[in-house]
Formats: sequence, structure tokens, C-alpha cells
Amino acid sequence: MTALREQLGKKRRFKTGQWVEYDGLYTDDWGDDLVLVQGDLFPIHPQMGDTHWTYGGQPAVHYNKSPKYNGHHIGY
Repeated sequence: MTALREQLGKKRRFKTGQWVEYDGLYTDDWGDDLVLVQGDLFPIHPQMGDTHWTYGGQPAVHYNKSPKYNGHHIGY
């Protein structure tokens, strides 16, 4: 696992059309963020075309309890 961290810590860049190697959050040259999973292809930017992508880390996922209380939505 440390080898993976070292490799990703170098801010490796990927090109549009390459296969995604690691699940995570990626940022393109235009500042847009996108969550991609292993096996996806890096997409083109919808307006700017081909771009480079930089790994930004694992996405933050928040798990919350249901907003229900006694089977009813709060405030309804």
C-alpha cells in the first residue's frame, strides 16, 4: 500500500482516453473535479476537448441516518 501512496503522491497526470487505474477524485486542467473508478476512461472536457487529469485522492463519502423519526419525515 505504501508503494501506491508514493506513486500517487507524485501527482501523476493522465490523458483523456487512458484507463483509470485507481478509484478516486480527479481534477482536469480546467479545474473540474470528477469521481472515477478503476476501469473507466478519462473523459474529454465537454467544451475544451482533450485534457489531462491529476489524481486528487479518495472522494469523501458521508453516510447519514435517515431523516425519519418514528416512520415519518421530520417537518411533514
